[in-house]
Amino acid sequence: MRSISNAVEMYDLTSEALFVGSMYSKPIMFVDYAELIKSKYDFEDTDTKFLYDSFELYYKTFSQEISETKLNIFMNQDPDRSKQYRKIGGWKTIEKQIELADPDDIKNYFDIIKKYSLIREFSRKGFPVEKLMQHKAFTKMKAEDIVRFMRFNVDNINTVIGGGKSASSLGKDIKKKLAKWREAPDMGVEFPFPIWTELFRGFRKKKLVIDGMLSNEGKSRRMAKIVNFLGVLKKVPVLVLVNEQDEDEWYAMQASTISNNPEFGFSYDIREYDIVLGNYKNEEEFEYISETIGSWIEENHKIYFLELNQYSDDDLEREIKKHVLGLGVQYIFYDTLKGYKTDNWESIKQTTTKLKDLASELNIGAYATIQLTDETVLTDVEDLSSMNIANAKQLKHVVDHLILEKRIDKSKYDNYLIKNQWGETPLDVNKTYYGQKVDKNRGGGKGMTLVTEVDLDRNIWKEVGYLIRKPREKKRKS
Repeated sequence: MRSISNAVEMYDLTSEALFVGSMYSKPIMFVDYAELIKSKYDFEDTDTKFLYDSFELYYKTFSQEISETKLNIFMNQDPDRSKQYRKIGGWKTIEKQIELADPDDIKNYFDIIKKYSLIREFSRKGFPVEKLMQHKAFTKMKAEDIVRFMRFNVDNINTVIGGGKSASSLGKDIKKKLAKWREAPDMGVEFPFPIWTELFRGFRKKKLVIDGMLSNEGKSRRMAKIVNFLGVLKKVPVLVLVNEQDEDEWYAMQASTISNNPEFGFSYDIREYDIVLGNYKNEEEFEYISETIGSWIEENHKIYFLELNQYSDDDLEREIKKHVLGLGVQYIFYDTLKGYKTDNWESIKQTTTKLKDLASELNIGAYATIQLTDETVLTDVEDLSSMNIANAKQLKHVVDHLILEKRIDKSKYDNYLIKNQWGETPLDVNKTYYGQKVDKNRGGGKGMTLVTEVDLDRNIWKEVGYLIRKPREKKRKS
């Protein structure tokens, strides 16, 4: 490696090496810095840049744990990479950097790297950085101090180093946009609910969907159908984060969902209750559920599942970034959205904002459940609004799609009709229906109430149309 010296040079090779050493020492920290480090600009030393680039590829595609054996296998997978790895000393060099680095001090290493990265970029653009570097306070300066020092010139720098954004000229690319949308319409992956897919333009990246229900009414079960539809049937990598139900409960929901919902191709008829108790009609039924359905799930699943004992905003961000960056997750599901160690609505809104920000930053779709107030039992389904959200009324401003659901009281079935492509039909008193009020929708229409036929015992959710009021009969004149 190059001699570690920074007398009057525009780099600090020591900080570069210690930063990379910290990454190899504690790989989870990559989650915090992956979007901040720009390898092309931030590492002046070519060998250190090679070690960082290799670490990034290793973490994203090979393993999230570092060991000599695993790293050697990874390096030897590519001839050029293997040659460079041996040239710089192989594992012994990395081991030395790990010994010298203090992962708890990585923020200081990062700040120094960014400061010199910015100095080099100013220098490349012809700005007089020598005077700045001779300033008596230079050693204490951070990147933002460098920018403030040269504020009058910074607008002329067109670079990604500062991390800032500049306004674009809205309108200059309109024809390209129109042609792009015609060739590839702005649609996300489909939901297992056709009307949702139409209304929301699918489950789109960078969008946050919130589904609200009363306690113990099936929030997790509806989510389980969407999770398995994407993560098993469509083979899209998804992450499920839960803070209430455990893994066994989600396994049970997976088994009942895929066995009973026709979208998965099985349309069986078995209660989740019987699955978890091992109650089968005969050995043939067990063999079918276990071998045919179970084997299909094992062969196709792309679902990552994590129970959260700690679910602060920082915990959520770390786990989401870890799975998106390291495992290629495209959609995340969070059950249930609530304040961490508090019921303060501001805390819940902040968590909602965090999910939305992460969806935008990482280009993923996000879906979360939330509980409605107990008083919601007194509200007619078509009158549901964000006022029915427990402790978090103002999160409506943050989300892209807000669905509020409620079981329709059978005593009120006669007040409604189901409207769909086949006409208008009455509600069947032998079935259970949920109404979904679309309270917010950045994909199209809102304010309408949808109807889903539900069998919680089998976790069947079948979208059947729109809920409308039955016209009142006119009284005959005597």
